[in-house]
Parts: sequence; structure tokens; C-alpha cells
Amino acid sequence: MAAAASSVSFRAAVAPRAVSSSRARVAAARRVATTTRAAAPTVSVPDVKDHLDRGFVLVDIRDPDECRESGYKSSWKNIVLAAMDEDGTIHMNPNFLAQIRQEFPNTMSRMIIACDDGTFRSNKAADAIMSKLGHTNVKVLEGGIDAYLKAFPIDKSANKWNARPEIGQDLSTLVSGVDTRQAGQIYY
Repeated sequence: MAAAASSVSFRAAVAPRAVSSSRARVAAARRVATTTRAAAPTVSVPDVKDHLDRGFVLVDIRDPDECRESGYKSSWKNIVLAAMDEDGTIHMNPNFLAQIRQEFPNTMSRMIIACDDGTFRSNKAADAIMSKLGHTNVKVLEGGIDAYLKAFPIDKSANKWNARPEIGQDLSTLVSGVDTRQAGQIYY
């Protein structure tokens, strides 16, 4: 009799609960997805070039001041996650996920997320991209941009194509090789 009672309570505990509405099923699926979701995989600094050659795009989530301070490459996508003002107050970018969706509309797009040191911000951004937008090929750069630039420094004097030009600079002569402006004419 005790065995029968314990098996009944076991069956009641293990038996699937009846889900009454589609809203409840979606909520149950989200609970399972959030508890089983793994952290974004990481990419070591020496493996970045291989990943970029395979179609990954490095997404730099640092603010413009950090980019100017340490450097950046023109091939990186700069989509700011958060910025700090002069008082030290952090302002989140409310359009971060919308900008990611606009730049990478395909959920199978390959991204390497990088902040300055490759810790909290990168992991938070990668988690948001994977969970809220459904992207599957998102990785985090170990050590961040600082580690990358330490291993592969940017030499602006040797290669003018690696350094991103400042906004407003006229690059028309680089495209055609001939300055097509008339004397004193400015396009911006």
C-alpha cells in the first residue's frame, strides 16, 4: 500500500501539467529557454583573423571616446552599447538592438562582440543579441579590444587604410585619384 501511494504521488509530480492557453505555453518555453541558455562562446585574440576570414564581423560596442583613445579599424562595426558623460553617469543606448538588427538582419549573421576588456559589457551585449534577437553565431572576444590591439597594434603611419578617417574628411581623391572639386568647393 505504501508503494502504491508513493508511486501515485511520484506520477502526480512528474506528470506533465496541462497548459491551458498559448500564452502560458510561450511563457513556459521562455522559462526553459532562459534556464538552459549558455553563455556566448569566446574567441581568443590569435583566432580573430581566422574568424574574420570566415565571414565574422567584429562589432565594437565601445563609446566614441574609448575608440579615439585606444584606436580602431575601419572594418569594425561600431555600435555603441553605452556611453559615459563627463559626470560619470552611464547612459545606455536604447537603440542598440535595433541597430544590430538593421546591420545584421539575418539571425545567422556572424558576429564577434568586443568592448575594451572583453568582460561584462561584451557578455551582456552578446546575451541580449542571442536571447532577444535570436542570433546564433555570436561570439565574445577574450580580453577585448585592448588585448587585440596589444597583440596587433595599429600603425597609422604605415597603412592609411587601417585607420578610420575622421568624420568630415573629404576622401573623393582616394576613390577616383582625381580631385573633382572646383576651387574652394566643399561637399560637406
